[in-house]
Amino acid sequence: MLPEMMRAEAESVMAVVPRDVPFELRTPLAIPERAWQNDIAVFFAHGARQSRGTWVIGAQTQPDADLLGVITLTDRGQDDAANAAVKWVRDHGTANDLELVRVENFNDRYPEEQRSDFSLTRFTVARSETPSVDGWALPTGLPPAATRASRRASKERRKAA
Repeated sequence: MLPEMMRAEAESVMAVVPRDVPFELRTPLAIPERAWQNDIAVFFAHGARQSRGTWVIGAQTQPDADLLGVITLTDRGQDDAANAAVKWVRDHGTANDLELVRVENFNDRYPEEQRSDFSLTRFTVARSETPSVDGWALPTGLPPAATRASRRASKERRKAA
């Protein structure tokens, strides 16, 4: 059982290594404001292989939720479907100043006999804002010299003990 778990983990990690997988953008990805909590959004890319080997991958915040965007790709396998989703989200993040924080591949959650026809990947993205130094003033209210002297005296007492 352990080797099977390790294989699944390795497949999960390897499947999200970005590869240049060509896909067609059907509906641009748009993350609605309601999906954000404290500048973090979590959503899924769920893909299914259709007839003639075409994959349709839609982004959703949860099952049965509205689609946030759709891509398609043809003549590819499940790993390529997951990689296309990663590239799609990464490209969207780059264009919209978002940081891709985490990618989790859940393909191994499907029953073995269905696994080759479905893909499920979870994405965690963050709004990336470059902090400005404006508003960060020099610290004020530093301890007076007497406080520093008492700290020095307590250090000397500890050394003597």
